[in-house]
Amino acid sequence: MAKLTSKQVNELANYFLALAQSMGDYRILNFDNLTKLQNKKLRETHRKTLEYSDDLFTMSATFVLDDVTASLETLDAITKKINKSYKGLQDVQKAIDISTHVVTLGASIFTFNTLAIIDSLDNLKASIKA
Repeated sequence: MAKLTSKQVNELANYFLALAQSMGDYRILNFDNLTKLQNKKLRETHRKTLEYSDDLFTMSATFVLDDVTASLETLDAITKKINKSYKGLQDVQKAIDISTHVVTLGASIFTFNTLAIIDSLDNLKASIKA
């Protein structure tokens, strides 16, 4: 198993920050069309994603992944897709699903659960394609 370097942890933090920014932008753009429950869910996932980003930036421990480079490349591609998708996304439930998968990925990374990280990445990719 490979250990993440400081540079890679910073990359992860930047990805989560970019994802959080897209979530926040989506919520602001669609605020008038969201139900209270939808707004609450998006607000919670936005906040949690920002927390993960902050925690990654300050974390001194190393992360362990089976294939660090491939996982970071996958997350980079997903981040780019989400940034594009959120701008034109009309389906609020899809926005909530994507946000939820981002938070699940963050939780998987912080628990050092390699299988959960892989599953979370796959679920996030699937939610973007759906």
